[in-house]
Amino acid sequence: MEEIKKLIPGITDKQLEAISKLLAAEYEKGKKEVQDGFAKKEREDKIDQAIKAAGALNLKAVRALLNIEAAANDEKSLFKQLEAIKKECPYLFEDETKKPQFTSGKVKNGSIDKKTFESMSYKKRLKLFSENPELYRQLAE
Repeated sequence: MEEIKKLIPGITDKQLEAISKLLAAEYEKGKKEVQDGFAKKEREDKIDQAIKAAGALNLKAVRALLNIEAAANDEKSLFKQLEAIKKECPYLFEDETKKPQFTSGKVKNGSIDKKTFESMSYKKRLKLFSENPELYRQLAE
């Protein structure tokens, strides 16, 4: 307070008190805005995590279909909405059916067959030769 009196000569105690109250009110307002911003960001992150966990392929598209206000306040509402969107727009989510397993040209016992050997690059053949020379000789014949 004394510093302000030095900076602004002739300021009264009433004026100084009014400035102090205004600054305190602005501080509290700013503090509340920051806290509200953090809380909102935390809610949005939880919603995004739930959308990802549901297997959404496009986060923005699924988010646009949600009632965010209801979802932010009630976790059950969020899950119900996600299930409804999954039923209405299944193309927005990963397919839950088992995907086929593709195999390379390798034989199940871990060795390489003749066809795979013939299509191998020089580097791969050299690596095979250094790791398993006996197999390399069999396939090279």
